[in-house]
Amino acid sequence: MIKNIDELAKFVKGGADVLQKALESKEEITIDLNEGSFVSNDELETLKTTVRAEGKKEGHSIGYDFAIKDFKSEFGIEVEGKDRKVIASEIQKKIINDAKIEPNKKIDELSTSLSKLQKQYETDLLAKDNEVKQYQSKVKDIKISTDLQMSMPEGLNIIKPDQFALLARSTYEFDYDENGQLVAKKGGNILKDKLEKPLPVREILTDFATQNNWLNASGRGAGNQNNGSSDFKTINDVFKHMETNKIDPASPDGEKLIEKFKSSQS
Repeated sequence: MIKNIDELAKFVKGGADVLQKALESKEEITIDLNEGSFVSNDELETLKTTVRAEGKKEGHSIGYDFAIKDFKSEFGIEVEGKDRKVIASEIQKKIINDAKIEPNKKIDELSTSLSKLQKQYETDLLAKDNEVKQYQSKVKDIKISTDLQMSMPEGLNIIKPDQFALLARSTYEFDYDENGQLVAKKGGNILKDKLEKPLPVREILTDFATQNNWLNASGRGAGNQNNGSSDFKTINDVFKHMETNKIDPASPDGEKLIEKFKSSQS
């Protein structure tokens, strides 16, 4: 009796029963075997090792193909085949070419940025200059108005001082010479006497008022120095009084004198 008949039966079609009957038969019998071949343990281990090696090799090949494809895509190169040396050479060329382009691109970006900053600086500077000029112009205009009030002729009638000043400034140009003295101009030229000296603004304003009959007969006096606001004949008398007594027109005392004079004229 065979103990491991089940193991042998694995190779026989029909299994252990067919094998057992064949062994017990006294006649010659042909047994149909399962397709395949018998492999020893050593052969099996060798086969396993071979399969694993071939599978690993195939895996490496597939991984290499994907890696080469990714390299080509990432570096933007177009080259046939999978030769590492050829691909590495193309990648190196690409890097060198990009390195040449990138600095120029960076310089262009910096130049553009610098140009924008320069334009913005010039725009801001121009706006600041215009703002300063406007402020200086306003300050100058206020100073001219104040000096005109100080230079107005005495004895104005019919016309109010502020109206007279407005008409005078529409007829003459008033500015300051290199010495800071208020002068009158026409056509951009300073009005001068026969000795080529600037005509006093008070004299020009007096002539202007006389030509238009805006002066009283006694309106060419030297001015009133009284302290009471009711004694001032013109706003110029008020300013002369403040100048003589060193009273700031913008101070409370100065504003009080101006208001009292205006009230006395209404």
